[in-house]
Amino acid sequence: MRRSVWLAGSAAGVLATALAIPSSGATRGDRTPAYGPLGITTQGMGTGPSYGEPSFSWAPDGRHGIICTPGSDNRDSSTVQFWYTADGGKTFRHSKMTSPNGGGDCDVDFLPDGTAVAVDLEITDSYLQESTDFGKTWKQIGTFGQQQDRQWLAHSADGTKIFMVYHDFAAEAEWYAVANYDKKTRAITIPPQDCCHSAQSVDQASAPGIASTQINPLGSGSPTSLVDEGGNTFSGPMLIDPSDQSGKTMYVVYSISDMQSNLNPNDGVPPYGPTRGVIVASTTDGGTTWASHYAVAATPNVDGSQEEANGAIFPWGSVDRAGTVYVVFNSTRGETGDHFHQYYVSSKDHGVHWSKPVKIDRLTHGHGAAIYATSDAGRKGQLAVAWYQTSNGSPSSTSVKTTWTPHVALITAADTTRPRIVEQPLSKLPNHKGGICLQGILCGIGPGSADRSLLDYFQVVFNPKTGGLGIAYADNGGFRKNEGRGEVVFARSTR
Repeated sequence: MRRSVWLAGSAAGVLATALAIPSSGATRGDRTPAYGPLGITTQGMGTGPSYGEPSFSWAPDGRHGIICTPGSDNRDSSTVQFWYTADGGKTFRHSKMTSPNGGGDCDVDFLPDGTAVAVDLEITDSYLQESTDFGKTWKQIGTFGQQQDRQWLAHSADGTKIFMVYHDFAAEAEWYAVANYDKKTRAITIPPQDCCHSAQSVDQASAPGIASTQINPLGSGSPTSLVDEGGNTFSGPMLIDPSDQSGKTMYVVYSISDMQSNLNPNDGVPPYGPTRGVIVASTTDGGTTWASHYAVAATPNVDGSQEEANGAIFPWGSVDRAGTVYVVFNSTRGETGDHFHQYYVSSKDHGVHWSKPVKIDRLTHGHGAAIYATSDAGRKGQLAVAWYQTSNGSPSSTSVKTTWTPHVALITAADTTRPRIVEQPLSKLPNHKGGICLQGILCGIGPGSADRSLLDYFQVVFNPKTGGLGIAYADNGGFRKNEGRGEVVFARSTR
């Protein structure tokens, strides 16, 4: 969903360098020591107005990494803020970029040769920029895709193709754009004909509608329908299968409501109901054809407002090196109200069949909540999942006594029926007080908390060299030294 927007004017082709301002990098004293079984350390990037929904990517060398957040630093017309590291996340410096009409969502990705690319949401499209010095400076490339919301980057195994998947709010469906990268010249081109490719499958037009209701109950692995998608898809990332040497196996993950919840005022704000299912679209021929299946779908209830929510606000997916696909999502299954828990499911046949959901958090029934969902997969059966968790409230809480803390789980044998889960908070310091709205642009209109200050997601990534975890998250809890109004925090595992 669309984030808060900062409008910006035109900018020069190259914008950079590290800045000596409060948000220029990790601040002294704003750190926590190794904590828990994974030895998680944290460090704040410094107070600033743009700290919500940070994206993060490691370079292939495992030493360089980049965090991005959308918006300005209140000092100029920049539209994306970056924090970049050259020592594996021990220290950071700050840079920024400006797009002609940006300031919405951002995403960042490293190509195999160390070139970084970033996109800045402009609503009519996204603006693509490139860095060949690991995030210190950024070069404008051009507009990417068409009218859109919540864009995600991915790249082919050889790095010659840059993909951006997004929610096209004219088509009200999942689309993607493709850019070409020349490894010799490090030049990026955006062919007009590759602006707009559909990630929807033909059978969605004929699949049963009104999914997962008492009228026509559907479940995991069932075909999906455009009738139920309506205009309410919540985009997750595009996944490239590392086990397919041809590079033609790709996935798009997104959550939807259904026809019943979209029309029921007791469910949400028509025509936008709460999310009921998570869909995985898959292709094995490079995008020529797609197939779409539910990874998870709500259990039917005569009263649709009592059906479980799945995948609010964004689901996440990952593919391990053996080709197993994982979808992580929050859900109220088996609960009352908005006591969400974190789950994952897996598939070994391109999303046609899915495992039973595995609960990851350790919250008990009727207590607390675990929301947002971010993941990364590593070697066969290895999965990392992170989320925000409260033990004394829920997303709809309005009391400042409700506190939230980022958690992470490292899962091995995740592709079996007996996974091993090591789970812990990132530190002893909460990152938020009060409620957290899960309704995107409808926050303040629909029921529940109107607090959207953390925005809608954060990110965990395996270090490609060490196998350690890197996590970028938003913090405005007021518990960190020198935090001020809020900041991006970077966490990494040391064990």
